[in-house]
Amino acid sequence: MRFPILVISFWLITSTVYSKIVFKSSRDENSEIYVMNSGGGVQTRLTHNEAGDFSSAWSPDGREIVFVSVRDGNEEIYVMDADGSNQRNLTRHPAVDGVPDWSPDGQQIAFSSDRDGKLNIYVMDADGSNVKQLTDLKFASKPKWSPDGGQITFEAIIDQGRQVYVVNADGTRRWQVSEPVPGTWMFTAGWSPDGTQIMYKASVGGLVTDSTVIIATLAPARREVVKHEPVPLPKMDSTTVAWGADGKSILIALRKEGEKWDIYRFRLSDGQLTQLTDHPASDTSPNEWNSGLSVPRQGLAPKRWGEIKFNLYHF
Repeated sequence: MRFPILVISFWLITSTVYSKIVFKSSRDENSEIYVMNSGGGVQTRLTHNEAGDFSSAWSPDGREIVFVSVRDGNEEIYVMDADGSNQRNLTRHPAVDGVPDWSPDGQQIAFSSDRDGKLNIYVMDADGSNVKQLTDLKFASKPKWSPDGGQITFEAIIDQGRQVYVVNADGTRRWQVSEPVPGTWMFTAGWSPDGTQIMYKASVGGLVTDSTVIIATLAPARREVVKHEPVPLPKMDSTTVAWGADGKSILIALRKEGEKWDIYRFRLSDGQLTQLTDHPASDTSPNEWNSGLSVPRQGLAPKRWGEIKFNLYHF
């Protein structure tokens, strides 16, 4: 019986049962952070604050969530344990600090800030120390780390309107990902889990009522895009979009005209659309973590193997 027990234990650890989606909801009359499983079940509120909490993202090991709150009077970056406990301020700065994203090794957090008088990209250590400015532009926001930690994609206004770019993690060798379209704003959604593609949204005039999600396939060694492909989503308004942790689906907030936002999963292979939330309030900004696909911090993998051995010998 040892082999079947081992297989069952391994499946339980790496299956989508252990996938989680963190998201923003207005169901409690202000913006709060919630978590649910990958299928939309067990929706749990994590923050309880009269001020807004939003822009949440998982740490690589799934133990913590970084997010933005205005509870101190301006936008600051916070971190909390995955169950909502131990919430603490990382930035403590009078400027606006927002849209954080964790590096794949868990050691740094990229974010945007206007502390130099313009909105730019910064990085800091995961404890909030050692803040460094990466870009020096008139507008740059929404950084997303590449899976190997070597590059960051972001959206910026340089010379062709709002476009999507990539820069090395040290701020060097910037190149453009999005295709310019007159009167259209580009919003980055980040890298595919395998690092070969970047997804972004093209919105005419920045409007959610006229938006297209586009996947750019990369030739990163040449700093070029091989092709741009629109995602054939249904004809609904769309706002925040992110890769699913499996790399085969996307998570997106959609709505019918005049209605509230809900979170959906769209499978890229066959166009299957699955609704994950259905609440009278609006749910947006999904971000997914999967234990079987994420790179854990040192010490986490041996713990899981220990759990397998416990199930193997103590059934």
